[in-house]
Amino acid sequence: MKKRTLLSILALVFSLWYIAHTIEIGELEEALFTADVRFLILAFGMAFSAILVSTLRWYIVLKELQETSFRKTLTAILSGFYMMAFLPPSVGHAAKVKLVGGDYFRALSALAFGILIEILMLTGMSLVFFGASLWGVIVLSLLIVPVFCDRGLYTALRYGLRITRWIDPKITEKLEEYLKRTYLGWKTAKMNPKLFTASAFLSVLAILLQVAGIVVVAKGFGLSVGAIDALKALILSTLFAIVSGIPSGIGANELGITLALGSSTKSTVVAFTYKFIYQYMWSLAGAVEFYRALGGKS
Repeated sequence: MKKRTLLSILALVFSLWYIAHTIEIGELEEALFTADVRFLILAFGMAFSAILVSTLRWYIVLKELQETSFRKTLTAILSGFYMMAFLPPSVGHAAKVKLVGGDYFRALSALAFGILIEILMLTGMSLVFFGASLWGVIVLSLLIVPVFCDRGLYTALRYGLRITRWIDPKITEKLEEYLKRTYLGWKTAKMNPKLFTASAFLSVLAILLQVAGIVVVAKGFGLSVGAIDALKALILSTLFAIVSGIPSGIGANELGITLALGSSTKSTVVAFTYKFIYQYMWSLAGAVEFYRALGGKS
């Protein structure tokens, strides 16, 4: 068994073990039977809106690089939920880029551009609301490098590849071509002020929809959660899922939210319900879209 796989399994076991210890059966039954369905329906609408916003962000960058359609981009986004249910997030993202069609590396650069902007915005918001820390500043600095120092980074990578030419010239030549296509796509997106501004706006909107979703789901179970605590829950959930490497981040997502909201039965119920509405349930829609796309019906 690979070391990474073992660590992911251990992370899953620990997350579920910790969460299980926060649940009281009586409180669980009360939370489920007294839930206000209206808030959960509202959260569903917000979740779908967040998906549309993420799709639009990828689409507006992608259409500047190649021919595409919003419907095809949405199919790829939804299929990503399905594939990430059993694949690590990085592999799931790579697979949905393949589904969107066209030049793979241009499509990849368009997706990466939008995701990086969202992470940059999320990191910036965390520093503003929770105070600057050494690690926060370091992460923010590393995220800024590919945005504002992309030319230097591209040159460094290109020269790094040239050093490996003696090993296998053909493979190195292919890698250089892939790198060039990725960089050209990235550069096109970055150098367009309207595109950059639109991506930043849509990224902030996507974050706000997710934060509001936690607040609304919590309200549905009679738990009062402020926007700052919800933002903290979103950050911890995202961070734990990335570090754990668990497909869909299941267990790690909920652990992050539970810790941010305070360990309790209601916090755990909110965590699982929120992730189901905002992520897990879309795996089913993603499966339909994925197989339609493979059948040429999308």
